[in-house]
Amino acid sequence: MDHQKELLAVEQIHQASLKILDEIGIKFGSEKVNEIFRANGFRQENGRTYFTEEQVNKYLNMATKEFTVYGRDEDYFINVNTEEVNYCPGYGSPMITNVDGSVRPALFDDYLKMANLFHMEKSFKVNGGILVQPSDIAPEISIPAMVYAAIKRSSKVIFGIQGVKKDQVDIFNMLEIVFGGKEELRKKARYIVLPTPTSPLRVESSAIETLLLGCEYNQPIAVCSACMPGATSPVTLAGSIAMCNAEMLSCIVLTQLVNPGNPVMELFACYGSNVQSGNASIGSPELIKAARYGSLLAKKYGLACRSGGALSDAKGVTAQAGVETAMCLFHTNLYKGNIAMHSAGILDSFATMSYEKLMLDFEVIDRCANYFEDIEVNENTLAFDTIKDVAVNGGVFLNKKHTVKNCRKAYIPQVSLRSSLPAGKDPNEALYESMHKRMEKQLASYVKPKLDPAIEKQLDEYMLTIGMKPEDIEKV
Repeated sequence: MDHQKELLAVEQIHQASLKILDEIGIKFGSEKVNEIFRANGFRQENGRTYFTEEQVNKYLNMATKEFTVYGRDEDYFINVNTEEVNYCPGYGSPMITNVDGSVRPALFDDYLKMANLFHMEKSFKVNGGILVQPSDIAPEISIPAMVYAAIKRSSKVIFGIQGVKKDQVDIFNMLEIVFGGKEELRKKARYIVLPTPTSPLRVESSAIETLLLGCEYNQPIAVCSACMPGATSPVTLAGSIAMCNAEMLSCIVLTQLVNPGNPVMELFACYGSNVQSGNASIGSPELIKAARYGSLLAKKYGLACRSGGALSDAKGVTAQAGVETAMCLFHTNLYKGNIAMHSAGILDSFATMSYEKLMLDFEVIDRCANYFEDIEVNENTLAFDTIKDVAVNGGVFLNKKHTVKNCRKAYIPQVSLRSSLPAGKDPNEALYESMHKRMEKQLASYVKPKLDPAIEKQLDEYMLTIGMKPEDIEKV
């Protein structure tokens, strides 16, 4: 890899983004926002807002780029910067892939079970979002219902969900109940707000309402531009990356116009595409390559970025799923995807979640952590005396004191099989048994985090007022 060539490409894409903002502009679906831009000297023509390089730089420099987001339990927090990797759950799938490869609609019970599993997984300090989209919760309350469930089932950092203004008001009303009111909530980052522009070069009302309310509460805005080359963006990666970047920069400028200093990050998502079918491809090398340049662009601005995850187009927990996921998670760590969405469980180009893949992805994350950790080099680990003893006096290393003292530091997989199998045992069946064993252990260990009874009562009563069924509240 030619690093100088890579940096030159990043600069060219940056300049192309600025040209898009200056000459094509962004269409914002809100007269309120258009008035904000006009009042601050931005050129507007034919319903589009145009940005000069000076304007982009001015407002980008105002943003808070490094910050900490706290969970309900403040032992759970993430540092948002350009270097640390923070894993976030799978997001948005409406279906569950079963062990036999069959697919079924996700239920609210699946959401709750997923929340428990992510709460118990040590490599995740973030929970919530659309872990799965429950099919048995009324659509008009499903977004606040998911946030409510995440608050009660986990005390980790809460990942946000975009929705109409009513959804966002409901969410922040619940956050006020939990964190002591609006002014207290404004003092600390608690909730990752997720507005998503609509490619090409539009920001619709739901994204705007999500962004504006997040800024009102001074919560971190994670602008997520998600385009599909050949469909909603140019088929060439350079053009897609430049366009996605322009969309995100325009929204970051807006955050600083309405709340100077508001914390922000870029959640870059330029997917690969299957030009034969027109569908998205999330397991392709193109996605990882796009994420590489998206990450470098964000770092150029000093922004934390989203890239990578545990993405796969595979239809089940197959060799394909393993290859695509491992490659994607390795990239996440190599190029420091600071907010790694979809970090466990995703299959079939975002269409499904799998409990089995969840367990396997947790292990891939552990393996990456082991690989990217520096080795310890000192007199003990260099083991000169032990080498000399075995080489000169004979014997084996296995029974030496040095081995007994240090062997427990070696990596031990939680799911993958290394021991011999009984004669006739199907290795795939054995692997699935190992996955389920780990999952059952985590679920058995789950303890619902404590929540002040008065706060819990207020939350329950609030959900009743917006139409959640008492039986569903009882489940949570």
